[in-house]
Amino acid sequence: MEPRRQPDTRLPVTPGLSRKLMISGYVKEQNSGENLVGATVFVAGKAGTITNNYGYYALSLPENEEVELIVSLVGYQRVYQRIRLIENTLLNVELANNDSLDEVVLRADATENAWSVAQTSQHTIPLRAAETIPAVAGEKDVLKTLQFLPGVHKDFNGQVGLHIRGGGSDQNLLILDDAPVYNANHLFGFFSVFNVDALKSIRLQKGGFPARYGGRLSSVVEMSMREGNNKHLKGEVGTGLITSRLILEGPVIREKASFLLTARRTNFSSLLGNFVAKVAESYSGTNWKSDFHDLNAKLNVDLNRRNRLYLSGYFGRDFFGGGDSLDASRRWENVLRWGNTTSTLRWNHLFSERLFANLSFIFSQYDFTTHTKYVPIDASIPNSSVTMWRYFNRLTDYTLKYDLEYFPKQSHQIQTGITSTQRFFRLNGFDVSDTVASYSHIEPIRSIESSVYAEDNWNVSKNLKLAPGGRATLYQVNEKTFFRIEPRLAVLLKLTGRTALLGSYSEMNQFVHQLTNTGQGLPTDLWVPALPEVKPQRSRQIVLGCIHELTSKWQLSIEMYRKWMSHIIGYHPDAGFIGLTNAQRAEHIRWERNIVTGTAEASGLECMVQRKTGRFSGWFTYTWAITLWRFPALNNGQPFFPAHDRRHTFSWIGIYELNSGLKLSASCKYGSGSPQTTSVLGVSGFGSLTKNNPPAPTPPGGLSSPHDSFSGFRGVAMHQLDVRLQKTFAGPHFTHQLELTITDAYVRSSPYAYTSAANTSRNFGQRLMARFPFLPSVSYTLQF
Repeated sequence: MEPRRQPDTRLPVTPGLSRKLMISGYVKEQNSGENLVGATVFVAGKAGTITNNYGYYALSLPENEEVELIVSLVGYQRVYQRIRLIENTLLNVELANNDSLDEVVLRADATENAWSVAQTSQHTIPLRAAETIPAVAGEKDVLKTLQFLPGVHKDFNGQVGLHIRGGGSDQNLLILDDAPVYNANHLFGFFSVFNVDALKSIRLQKGGFPARYGGRLSSVVEMSMREGNNKHLKGEVGTGLITSRLILEGPVIREKASFLLTARRTNFSSLLGNFVAKVAESYSGTNWKSDFHDLNAKLNVDLNRRNRLYLSGYFGRDFFGGGDSLDASRRWENVLRWGNTTSTLRWNHLFSERLFANLSFIFSQYDFTTHTKYVPIDASIPNSSVTMWRYFNRLTDYTLKYDLEYFPKQSHQIQTGITSTQRFFRLNGFDVSDTVASYSHIEPIRSIESSVYAEDNWNVSKNLKLAPGGRATLYQVNEKTFFRIEPRLAVLLKLTGRTALLGSYSEMNQFVHQLTNTGQGLPTDLWVPALPEVKPQRSRQIVLGCIHELTSKWQLSIEMYRKWMSHIIGYHPDAGFIGLTNAQRAEHIRWERNIVTGTAEASGLECMVQRKTGRFSGWFTYTWAITLWRFPALNNGQPFFPAHDRRHTFSWIGIYELNSGLKLSASCKYGSGSPQTTSVLGVSGFGSLTKNNPPAPTPPGGLSSPHDSFSGFRGVAMHQLDVRLQKTFAGPHFTHQLELTITDAYVRSSPYAYTSAANTSRNFGQRLMARFPFLPSVSYTLQF
């Protein structure tokens, strides 16, 4: 297909001295009118930039000089436009969807994008990838897509937790429309809370962090929600093996205001609950129920040329509960509930073509509760239900943020801003044992984290680009103040038109900790603040790499990294929070007295080969990585490998357009075995990290082990092939889409977790828990 060209905007030449003028505007999708994030806008050999999170761009170009402006974005037809500036000019550009088999189908990055500014370790995922790559039961999943990128390891097989460059899953900042999301798991981690139907951009940053990002050590996953079609009312309904979903979008005021609403929920709660209990193998009984639902909503209003308002939100809840007979007269019931709520109000203001501002008010909350009850089998007995234990954890954020982007001249693009977050942590527990009640409560903890940052994308010359920056953070908690400065620097040096060298250095600090169990994806992880006696986590990372265009269709990228982390925390082997006796409660509820702190080092080599265009497209990756932890209080102070350490990981993704309505995709991943230490990482009840046998209130399934060695053995390698076939039937008013997905196509039960188990002689050993093999599923979607 020929690139789409817009009419010339060449203006009459007027005499005068040559000077720099600004061309600015928004890049939009032609069909819906939505602003496009991450589009590349450049003039070959002169200047280039990338649209920001609101689709805005600004370029400085010579006056009276005829140039060709090129605008591109993966999945859209590239636009070429001849321009000649005699004054500062506003130019909005619309990109049409690219349905040609010979054009770009899938790409995890773009050359013009990657080379417009100095940046390392960044991947921009096209929505078509997330919508097409096979996933469990045919459910589209953003975080599953990220697991196929280099340097990204899974939490457990089949789950959505991410370990990036040796970091813990709590060290990833997951942002949805500027709001942090603290628990990304639905259904114990088999699916993520991020509904692909609601998203328009996905970006992963795992090193060389721009100064505008802070608060986590290992990565930033930034997701922007769609704004809704401002030209036409549209809808979509779909159902599959696990969930049913709905999308509704359209104009409130045509081409001035629009809305978006997406919703989904599980289909068979009882069937799903018993299936999850069977897979986890930690829950007896057959009366389990599990379900989740979530809702995304967004409203945006274009007030005038210089002002725009956005209001967006997310609400999601999970439930898992059930029980079994305890004796002839009683049965026990367990319930877990957890969920996230976010809302964001943003005001864009354009002071001038050179100065773009955004003011944000952000709310985010995560809460988790679990309880156990003894219930009489004879339900007619009044007031006979006894709550044996209940635990509750809530984290609430209130954030005010103000960001500025300034375009002083062609060689600089400056971003600066200030942000302040107030957090409230709540944690408590309740126990009944031998008819004696014990209530343990920690007063809510309040912390304030305030930061200021500045960064500059500096085009030093045609071949050299720098991105210096810095971030300063003031953190206050319990009358204690921490002050941290984080320098950032990224460098890009173009050697030839096809080859560039990259490098970066960044420091990060993290002011929230997660005390995590290592059970099967349970939401019993506790979010707690950095305190005077528990210092903020800190990291330093160096990255070196190169990008080489092998051909017009193939690209090779290689990166090496070295990362140092300090003040990382975990439970002491003899401590925990859930499933403790009343005698232990008073002491162990104080989590800060029952943790260990240590350091970590991570190194790795990441390679990625991409095929960017054509009917067949995709990528292949290889990662070599090593991570070492050192805790003075553990393993006699000797370093050991954490559970997420995998030496070798291979992955590939392929998409083949058979014809205009038929698409075949496949994904495959191999990972060498990871260290297992079931004594310290044992599961008891709903995830207590205690070496003692569970107390009476804990439901059956508690495990313990006498072994005290760390990294005692490595598990077996995991590998899996998934396949998806997608057929689309387009009509004048309706479009039908039918999908067949096969999970684990060659029928291999991949490892899910290891537990300690005793045989009839009470001899302990390690038992492998395998995830379900060969799961076919069918889904149907109707668009109107």
